[in-house]
Amino acid sequence: MLKKLLFMATIACTAAPAAYAGTGPLVLGASANPPKGPGPGKVFMVNPSSRTARAASFAKAGTPGGNSFYAGYDAATQTVFVPSPIGRITMLNANTGRRMGAFPTIRGARVARVLPQEHLLLVLSAKTLAAYSLASHKPAFTIAVGGNALAANSKETKLYVGGNMDQQITVVSLPSGQVIKSYPVARSGDLVMADGKLFSADMKTGVMSVVDPATDKITRIKTSEVDPNFSYAAIPHATAGFMQLASSPNGQIAYAAGFSGHILKFSATSLKYLGEISIRPAKGMNQLSGLAIVDHGTNALVTVENRHEVVLTNLTSGKIIHIFRGVASNRWIVASDT
Repeated sequence: MLKKLLFMATIACTAAPAAYAGTGPLVLGASANPPKGPGPGKVFMVNPSSRTARAASFAKAGTPGGNSFYAGYDAATQTVFVPSPIGRITMLNANTGRRMGAFPTIRGARVARVLPQEHLLLVLSAKTLAAYSLASHKPAFTIAVGGNALAANSKETKLYVGGNMDQQITVVSLPSGQVIKSYPVARSGDLVMADGKLFSADMKTGVMSVVDPATDKITRIKTSEVDPNFSYAAIPHATAGFMQLASSPNGQIAYAAGFSGHILKFSATSLKYLGEISIRPAKGMNQLSGLAIVDHGTNALVTVENRHEVVLTNLTSGKIIHIFRGVASNRWIVASDT
């Protein structure tokens, strides 16, 4: 009981007012944790405008149920869906952080994505993709397609599924769940749509692959974001490598957080590498992972994973605007940018 009271007191002291609408961006992310094993069981809720952050609990810390990678968010109900490898989805209210319930899902689940137009919640494990009704949480389909990255087209009629260990990107038709094609793009650490094109980050080679679904053409863009000694078994020791991808609000630029301490920029219209922005909140290594574009494309919220902090930085100059210490997520979601 004492722990609960202390937790609620912390929220009251560090959080913005309960209603975030109109007070600045709201960015959500499950606390950073290893790919397997116990996790901290927390979701961070960050308001870059008011420079505040708070944590909400979705599971007991130090347990397998507290492990999660990529939470989903439903703006209509302000619900955060947190997947867990033990086969459970926990629902939290984005304003209050309060638990709203839970329901069973596929084992190994660490990635969730809400598709509001299709009224679907998608849940992904290394081997399986499952879809649920947003309203009833009843299963819509389950197929043997796995990975760690999801992206959907603007109409939400096609879903793209990739993974670090996969040799292809699989295209799934929605809402049927039927696999309709694949693209020979391997090792998708993350996926994002920009200007109608699909960007896939290969953290091992530093190559950004861009798929144009209208023509099926694949463009591969080489960068210097490469660690010659990179190993998936020892990612925390890497000195370079793509992490989370994000797009500008107008869809013309795709961004990538790099373990080298840079945010990399790509043109989604000309399909060219535009250079990098150095993010240096401190001397030494600054391994960037989670990335969110906020303030209508002016700034970015980016996790410095090895320092367990997230920084608000200007996307033009790289100037550090604010540091949120003790706050880190491998994958951020922009719930609101107003």
